[in-house]
Amino acid sequence: MQLTIIGAIQILVGLALFLAGSVEAMFAFLLVTTLFAGSAAIVLGSLGSGSSIPPLDFALLFMAMRLLVPGSGQLRATARAVEANVWLLVFVAYGVIMAYIGPRLFGGRFDFAPLRAESAATYTSRLSFLLATRPFGPSAQNLTSSVYLMGTLAAAVVAHVACKAPKGRITLVRTMAVVGLIHCAVGFLSVLGKGTAIDLALGFFRNGSYAQLDQQIDGMARMSGISPEPSSYAAYGAIWFVFLAECWLRRVEPVLTGAAALCLGAALLASTSATAYVALAVWFGLLVLRSLVIPGAMPADRALWLGALVIGAVVACGLVLIWQPQLVERIMTFAQHLLFDKMSSESGIQRRFWAMQGYQAFVGTWGIGVGPGSFRSSSLFTAVLGCVGVIGAVSLAAHCLTAFKPLRWSTYVPIADPDLAVAGACAWAMLMAIVIAGVTAPNCDPGSDFALLSGAALALRSRSARGVGRSVLDLSPVATLATV
Repeated sequence: MQLTIIGAIQILVGLALFLAGSVEAMFAFLLVTTLFAGSAAIVLGSLGSGSSIPPLDFALLFMAMRLLVPGSGQLRATARAVEANVWLLVFVAYGVIMAYIGPRLFGGRFDFAPLRAESAATYTSRLSFLLATRPFGPSAQNLTSSVYLMGTLAAAVVAHVACKAPKGRITLVRTMAVVGLIHCAVGFLSVLGKGTAIDLALGFFRNGSYAQLDQQIDGMARMSGISPEPSSYAAYGAIWFVFLAECWLRRVEPVLTGAAALCLGAALLASTSATAYVALAVWFGLLVLRSLVIPGAMPADRALWLGALVIGAVVACGLVLIWQPQLVERIMTFAQHLLFDKMSSESGIQRRFWAMQGYQAFVGTWGIGVGPGSFRSSSLFTAVLGCVGVIGAVSLAAHCLTAFKPLRWSTYVPIADPDLAVAGACAWAMLMAIVIAGVTAPNCDPGSDFALLSGAALALRSRSARGVGRSVLDLSPVATLATV
């Protein structure tokens, strides 16, 4: 076990906040650590190469200490937070149990691609490396995956407690707006400073035991910031872009959230990541759909601002192409690679093979699951089915529905109550986290961003006045369940 410089700094900040800081201040510290997805606070050599504790999970330790220490005054709030996240608790508890039982119950019945792949040098051909499997059995990844699942539950619980605090909502919005601006800045710096001292400085934060990838397309460096790879940079940016954009639409700190959302949107467009473009297309499609179907979902002034932004972007792109006509050919080449070549590429073939492993495990275990960490997937949906089966899939779906509240007006229409407004923003960002994980996640863990957003949504809706933002279909039995 080795403490990194980042982990040492976290200890100093965490202890200071533990001794003299408020719950909201500790929560802000936790939110800032979500930015360091490519970093490690502690490297765990005892669990084999590739195992480490990321800064977020390390910060969760200090947050838990702040809530659970005797005399903190937060024990009752923590108990209520666990109760509010009961479906996620069921999902995680079943996952932890199956991480131990599954490999021993079904060991030897399958051949899976492991969650942590071996070096390509150990294989005789490129194809054998891409489609490599090994006999299924217990591994260190079952342990680490169950620990990460518990971290996801802890993130949801602490977000619930913090957002129930007096300044929790403001802390969430303002901190993530600042974090979003930083994420945008380091993304552009990672491209503009490629091969310079800036690149070395950013590399200091990419010390995690992950596959740190620097990719290029047609000689153009892809945006990765301090994330392990361009797709993870884009995934994080897209989730919090949706949160900030929804806050702007609902007039929550509009100057700050609008500026941060605009910067993140520009970074996503410039990222050359398929994940970013899929996320933006899904969000804008859902935004247009709900604006057309639900009265009041899109305020007139916000529609004018978005229209002006789109027109300005089109004009700017046109001027750039007139100035640099050779860019058209490069853009067309990139679009062909992104839209047509990707699925037939080696990566596309490998990802389809990984995704099918979840279906194989689900059918082969009669819906029980083989346990988290047992195989590598490329989709949260098939990973959940294969790892935790019917029980895990139903409990995770129930948690998502409880947090999203699909039958509440406040989910779709801007509400004057600021708690409900931010809760609605959290709900849509949580949905985006699920969409992105549905096409990229290697395991059944929905992730810390999902957990923070779902926990915050549940807390902020329960903070609002009873009866405000009720279901749009209050006569329906399903609507009655949705308001619980």
